[in-house]
Amino acid sequence: MAAPAILRDVFLAHQKHWGEEDGGFLFEDPAGPLPRIDVLVYRPTARVGLTTFTTIGMAARPMPGGGGRAELQFSRRGSLTERAENEIARQLANLAVHPFRAGTPLDWGHLIGLGQDFPTFPGCHAVFVSGPLTETARDYLQTSEGPVRVLNLIPITDLERDLGRNMPPLDFTQALLQRVDILSERPA
Repeated sequence: MAAPAILRDVFLAHQKHWGEEDGGFLFEDPAGPLPRIDVLVYRPTARVGLTTFTTIGMAARPMPGGGGRAELQFSRRGSLTERAENEIARQLANLAVHPFRAGTPLDWGHLIGLGQDFPTFPGCHAVFVSGPLTETARDYLQTSEGPVRVLNLIPITDLERDLGRNMPPLDFTQALLQRVDILSERPA
């Protein structure tokens, strides 16, 4: 079956922004809320020292509760092994179906407990969902079906999660950016 037009639009928006992906992972669950999630991988270059992951498939349908359409994005400093890339991609695919399984939308400012470490981020048992982290970062992807929100994932520790519960999302984001390198694992 051909991909819905909105997913082709998301893919083309990523290609326009980052160029051709360096790798990718496919997760299929025909009986699940999202039958297919692709996770594209963009590896570090001389210009950009990040490995970036982005989902394609979450926007196939609007999130429950009027949450609109979204896709996930995650960046980590440096190169990763194929195994680490696979573990991160699997985590993103699981998070992409989270709103559909939980019956609630996912948006900027949300905190999600994982019950385990985020891959390659020991001690980070949750993620903070953020909007754009720089002035040039994308907040939405324009598609033929309307805007698709970009949800950036930031792995956080239990202490950071407790802090995030007691602060407005923008203040929490600023506090994180001032305290730690959110693109690298936290020091022990």
